[in-house]
Amino acid sequence: MQVPSSGKAPDPWDGQYKIPWHDPDFSGRMLAEHLTQDHDLASRKEEMIAAQVRWLHEHACALRPCRVLDIACGPGLYSVRLAELGHGCRGIDFGPASIAYAQEHATPRCEFVLGDIRSTDFGEGYDVAMLIYGEFNVFPPTEIRRILEKARAALIPGGRLLVETQTAAAVRESGLGPAIAYEASDGLFSASPHRVSVENTWYEEQAIAQQRFEITDLANGAITTYRNTSKAWTEEEIVELLCRAGFGSAQPMPTWPVQTPDLQLFLAH
Repeated sequence: MQVPSSGKAPDPWDGQYKIPWHDPDFSGRMLAEHLTQDHDLASRKEEMIAAQVRWLHEHACALRPCRVLDIACGPGLYSVRLAELGHGCRGIDFGPASIAYAQEHATPRCEFVLGDIRSTDFGEGYDVAMLIYGEFNVFPPTEIRRILEKARAALIPGGRLLVETQTAAAVRESGLGPAIAYEASDGLFSASPHRVSVENTWYEEQAIAQQRFEITDLANGAITTYRNTSKAWTEEEIVELLCRAGFGSAQPMPTWPVQTPDLQLFLAH
């Protein structure tokens, strides 16, 4: 569904604009999605993660030991592998189950912190910081700029930030997607039998896509709703935003190994 540009759209960022990944029960169910090899909707499959870690080791760290800040690290699948290559890593995420898993599998070169990247102190002295797999797009413009400014302050002079964004076309397409509904015995939204109804909206003037999830418990009829909001940024807007956050230059990195054209990596330094 598209909201006409001539109409007055509600503020898509008002209220709970994203799925509560920090909720302990939700986080526990999400961890299973991160770890499965059946799909790469939450985390990538192991083969792709390995290829991207090699790229980071070679291109971001130049084959030398680095201090790496892994922003929104999930269950630490990248940091643990980077640590095996000699890098020191600190990961931050607000999913309690993901951080517990990361801490359980951490090596002495890894540190994992439970915290919201919007408010948690990043520390300092990093050679490389990274925010990958489209998380860039799920924050309001004011919040993502603050996150980028914090990342810049955490880097050493000459340090590098890698941000992987959803393309503007991919975000727009998600907002214009058809409504869907399905039933499941258990899954991401509930451990009990339930029905999921999804409605998509595209806000043309703000270049924002929003998904509305309605979860119906099939045993008692209780309904829970969630929203997931994403901002579409053009390449030019991303470069400008990175420069406004304090980086001297930024550019896309076409050699980044990725399984879909819907994602793109930018390097800022």
